[in-house]
Amino acid sequence: MHHLHYLFSSIFVHFSFHFESKMALPILKGLLQDYVQSLLNEKIIDERFSQIRTKLEEPDFIQLINVYLNDVESRLSEFSCFIDSVDVNFSKLSLMAHKIEEKSTRIGARHMKLASIHLIQACDKEDHKLVSQSLCWMKHEFINTRNKLQPVLQMEQRILRLMSKQT
Repeated sequence: MHHLHYLFSSIFVHFSFHFESKMALPILKGLLQDYVQSLLNEKIIDERFSQIRTKLEEPDFIQLINVYLNDVESRLSEFSCFIDSVDVNFSKLSLMAHKIEEKSTRIGARHMKLASIHLIQACDKEDHKLVSQSLCWMKHEFINTRNKLQPVLQMEQRILRLMSKQT
């Protein structure tokens, strides 16, 4: 699947710089749809993501995903600070993980949702080592999810620019 994402990213970059005609918009929308389908097939995202993408206008969708990514990144940094403290408050960490799970569920970030559930369970067991391992896995899933969503955001922004040029 990694090769497929690389292929879509490569096509998108080439396409973005060399294709500005009226035909560009439907082609770019098709590429975006195929890329999103590949993320669904890979289970990085779920149907909720596609529903939101369909329901919202491009600027709102782009903003929603950017806010999600920034918020989760901030919460993961905060989580790391709390886990490194001498007196770990596992119930507070569990609440923080629940927030990430809720946000991930809301936008359809399936891998992040699963990693959050795993982290919540580790916090509930109050096992520092297990919490550290779960947090490491969640950070990995976040980086992976963010990297997979970046081409979606780039293509959506490109679609916006093309649509504004056609009006």
